Amino acid sequence: MSIPDNLIEQVILNSGDEFDSHDIIHKLAHENQKLYIENLNEMIGERPFQTLHSILGRKIKDICERLGYHGIASRSLDIFGQYGECVRWSKN
Repeated sequence: MSIPDNLIEQVILNSGDEFDSHDIIHKLAHENQKLYIENLNEMIGERPFQTLHSILGRKIKDICERLGYHGIASRSLDIFGQYGECVRWSKN
């Protein structure tokens, strides 16, 4: 199971001209809680959130680039309220 690209794309399109990958993951989790938990449950290893969020980060990157957003390395609060690496996306 995975989170469909069209759901990710819809969240991106509804997020304005500037956001980061953590913002998109937060919105995806909030708006699709059952699907998010099902995907999280499928992750193997000691860090299921990190594994799922890495997968989502790659999907977000591919979709943002296809939609014409430009990304730069950044840091913001993750789902646990800790600063972590992410990509800040903008449409210029």
